[in-house]
Amino acid sequence: MFRGKSFISFSIGIALFFSPPALAQSQVRVWNSFAINAPLSKNLSAKVGYMKSLRWEENIPQTNFNWYILKVNYELSKSWDMSIGSAWMNIPSADRTTFRLMAEGTHSQKISRKLNLKNSLQAERHNKQESRFDYRLIYSSRLGFRKRLDFLGVAPSLTYSLFFNFGGTPLKYFNANQEQIALKPANGLHRGRATANFNFKISNPLRLSIFYTNQHEFNLVFSETNKINVTNPISGKIQTPFSNQHIVGFLLSYQLQSLMDEPILPQIF
Repeated sequence: MFRGKSFISFSIGIALFFSPPALAQSQVRVWNSFAINAPLSKNLSAKVGYMKSLRWEENIPQTNFNWYILKVNYELSKSWDMSIGSAWMNIPSADRTTFRLMAEGTHSQKISRKLNLKNSLQAERHNKQESRFDYRLIYSSRLGFRKRLDFLGVAPSLTYSLFFNFGGTPLKYFNANQEQIALKPANGLHRGRATANFNFKISNPLRLSIFYTNQHEFNLVFSETNKINVTNPISGKIQTPFSNQHIVGFLLSYQLQSLMDEPILPQIF
């Protein structure tokens, strides 16, 4: 079942990646992040992280947003795990902070002697500071090696994600005569992300990931009144413009252990 869904996900991703909107001029971002992972029990672990997104204006770096995350993961079996968490995103230029609650289920499977496939579905609930949507579903497929390569001890992986938006501030839709025909949220599939990641083991507790992400937005909807990047002919402004980005990222993660090299909490799960 998951292999079929993964093939569909990657096929849609490739088609959208080479579509005209995706090939339009994109913004460049740099994501610098740090995370601490802590095993709380045999099956339970926690993660806290911070990320700063930078953009360039007249060759001067500016903070695009600051991101904070707290997540707890529970391993149900060798193939299944689930997590819940929350995240905050502070946007200095808009003087606002968004907040979301997240729940995610992940399935892992061995597809060959060397390769592993992970499929996940994440559901999000956002606060009113996020105007683009109230709820969001993110379906991701990740293909990676089961063991690190001998070359530099690197663990490469490829991930593609699809983003489904629900709710948010209603958009105004007009017909060819510039008459308003609808006022409704732009529910639909509007974003994809393709990521190539290279994870290096620096030491036993330290890992460094270097990655490139192509973010491309589009309108894969069943109705003209569910689109984003639509023009209001009265004001001439584009409502919810596409946010196409080239992202270069660095993630330094630290695996926290107790002094006895055991999980922090007793084995109660």
